[in-house]
Amino acid sequence: MMIPQDPGTPGEATKIKDNVVGLMTNGILLDVHEQTWSYDMCNGHSDTKHQYHYHLPPTCFLKSMGIAVPDSNWWITDGGNEVRPYEEMSAQWSSTGSSPVVGWAKDGFPIYALYDAAGNLQRSQFYGGELDECNGKEDSRGYAYYVTAEPPFVPTCLRGTIGSFAYAPTSMACPKEGITNSVATRSTGDDGTDASVDNSTDSSGAYKLNASLFSAVVAIVAYFV
Repeated sequence: MMIPQDPGTPGEATKIKDNVVGLMTNGILLDVHEQTWSYDMCNGHSDTKHQYHYHLPPTCFLKSMGIAVPDSNWWITDGGNEVRPYEEMSAQWSSTGSSPVVGWAKDGFPIYALYDAAGNLQRSQFYGGELDECNGKEDSRGYAYYVTAEPPFVPTCLRGTIGSFAYAPTSMACPKEGITNSVATRSTGDDGTDASVDNSTDSSGAYKLNASLFSAVVAIVAYFV
């Protein structure tokens, strides 16, 4: 996936044509295809291309980032046998909270989860909220998109220069014993600064990552100017 390093000023809305909104910071795709209402306990699922993705607020991921979340079945009625009416879904979430950046859209603008800079639960344009037609808005943090607890749930259009995304299927089977990932930990130098980041810049002005300090690369996002 390639996304702009500097998305600039939001412009005219462009409808997403390949269903891919962007990439979450845990390396999982954010998708906008039609809801199937068949999700795992983290509110994600795989598609016919075998790509695991989200297109509802992903409760497990958000909880891991310190965001207060309801039960993973928040979109199911209390009886547990049908989808909750859309107009009731946002009420399952706290009306106030906070959200770090949880992903990046293909046009380079950040994605937040449910709460704006003032800590208010965001409502979509369809339900009287202040978000625009792309499920985004500008506040003190700049322009950004939001994952919401009601339709359209994720952006259906983007307002910047859209990057690219490609994937290649494989016939390789997952090993029955599972896969173990090595996760890098943040290290500091003798002066207390972050030693995992090389603060010099390359010819494009982008900051470079010191890859030698990482034992595994889980996802790669390339940036272009």
